[in-house]
Amino acid sequence: MRLRPLPIILALIIALCLIAVLFVTISYFRYSSDRAVLSYISRHKNDVAIACLDPARPELGLNHNADEAYPLASTFKLILLAAYADQVANGELDPQELISIKELERYYLPGTDGDAHSQFLGSLGEERETLTLSEAVDGMIVYSSNAAADYIGARLDDVDFVDLYRRLGLEHTDLPFSFLSLYLFMTNHETGPYAEEDLSLQAVRAEQTRLEQLFVNDPVWRAAEIEFVHNQGNFAPIMIQKQVVNKYGMSGSARDLTRLMLAAYGANDEVSSRMQATMRQHLEWPMRIDPTNSEVFAVLATKSGVWPGILTSVWYAEPAGGGPPRILSVLYRDMPDDYWNAWLVGFSHQTLETRVISTGDCSILSERTE
Repeated sequence: MRLRPLPIILALIIALCLIAVLFVTISYFRYSSDRAVLSYISRHKNDVAIACLDPARPELGLNHNADEAYPLASTFKLILLAAYADQVANGELDPQELISIKELERYYLPGTDGDAHSQFLGSLGEERETLTLSEAVDGMIVYSSNAAADYIGARLDDVDFVDLYRRLGLEHTDLPFSFLSLYLFMTNHETGPYAEEDLSLQAVRAEQTRLEQLFVNDPVWRAAEIEFVHNQGNFAPIMIQKQVVNKYGMSGSARDLTRLMLAAYGANDEVSSRMQATMRQHLEWPMRIDPTNSEVFAVLATKSGVWPGILTSVWYAEPAGGGPPRILSVLYRDMPDDYWNAWLVGFSHQTLETRVISTGDCSILSERTE
């Protein structure tokens, strides 16, 4: 008896489709669903920090590991935004000042920002040779360009960060240093990858500064470094990346992040109305970029960050229809690779976070942290 090939092929296709559906379903419930994220929080309480509050009564909010410093990744750029906004309010910086794109490029180290800087420049248009200072700040906050952040940071040399932190109420957050210096410290063509040396923090910061100055100011050294990073085989191994960002990366607490957002939202008398307006202009980008967000939110502001094994987010929001406003910070560290990869691609953690801020219900998270 001869078997007819078409039914066999159809049966195989159906079987493969069923297997694929089963795999997607299992993956969804294991990694991606709100229940999966809440289950992860419950099982990894020591490596999750949460601060969730009503801006009218911040003392009554949910705080879990909220005063412990966690690696912040690009969420740290809120500090630079606050300092920039303060300088604008004081008349020290002009948001409409024109700067050369080539000046920004001096701080760009390829392969270190997930193509964020290139996307930012693409949004400006191919023919542009200059941009405003305000546009550079959007590059830092909206697109998360590290080059834009480091350029802005270099313009803030005169800021009294100790006094700024006092006014903002920040108690567990590092003073600023550049992303460029951190990534050059991980590995570079001169010294090679970080070798787990027993260095003081002061020595590390000094070496970071030396490397940054070489990259920015020495054309020969810079060219050698760019040639070095164009070979992906020269990137720091993932374990070294994790060690460096956990040990030496910018860190801060969930409570400090909510205090930054409180300042932007308008709940800090130490912050001028001009400073607040400037922060809000850049933080409320989701409403500009995607007007459909107005179907759910009357106000929505956010900044997030990613490093290997680390995911961070901070929000303030007012739900559409007059729901209660909320400010939320959620920080994850030392994440297993499978969860980190799944959430990085699927934004599972942020899906849960938007549920919290859209309903104003911090108890969604508190049940898993008790």
